[in-house]
Amino acid sequence: MAQRISWKQMIGIPMNVVLFLLLMVMAWGSWDGFFAHPVRVGVVIIHFLMLPVMTLATSGRSRGEKHTADWKPFFPLLMFHSLFTAWVMPYMDARGILVLPGGDVIRWAGLVFLAFGALLRVWPMMVLGKRFASVVARQEGHSLETSGIYAFVRHPSYVGILLMDIGFAGIFRSSIAVLLLPVVFWMFKRRMDVEEQFMVGEFGDDYREYMKRTPRLAPGMY
Repeated sequence: MAQRISWKQMIGIPMNVVLFLLLMVMAWGSWDGFFAHPVRVGVVIIHFLMLPVMTLATSGRSRGEKHTADWKPFFPLLMFHSLFTAWVMPYMDARGILVLPGGDVIRWAGLVFLAFGALLRVWPMMVLGKRFASVVARQEGHSLETSGIYAFVRHPSYVGILLMDIGFAGIFRSSIAVLLLPVVFWMFKRRMDVEEQFMVGEFGDDYREYMKRTPRLAPGMY
């Protein structure tokens, strides 16, 4: 039987996305000013294209049949990460505070990174479906996925997030965001540690062998 989507997920995920985008507009200072540049229009379009997959294809925050405690600082850091992206970056860009050089060239390059990162973010959601959740959990009927995009890296969704972060840094010309990228990487590295420990506990040698032959994030690098 197909798993039903909870009303909390149906309402909560779209509300979070809309609030995230609305904060960007508010931080910029005006509706007309924010949407005056096509790159910022592209940011909104990309997020609305991601929305149906995030809402309908995944299990949201379902704890499934079994879950594990997360690394405690992860969600507070994730909240800071989201607020920094949605508020601080556009606020500083609109006022020319500590911006990167390059003007529109870096903005358009950022949009390319954002689009590619968004694709890698939702692709695993479409592959895993209800096995994908924002908590570390084993969902009903959960099986180990090692083919397709998962044959190249173990955490394609996190690759997508990191590329999106690079994209936002370019779109809003944020030098501070560039400096914080190692912190973001470390934050998700700790999350991957938790996930992989859980997966070894659930799938044993099958997951250990998968780890041996498949890089975490980048083939030949990590």
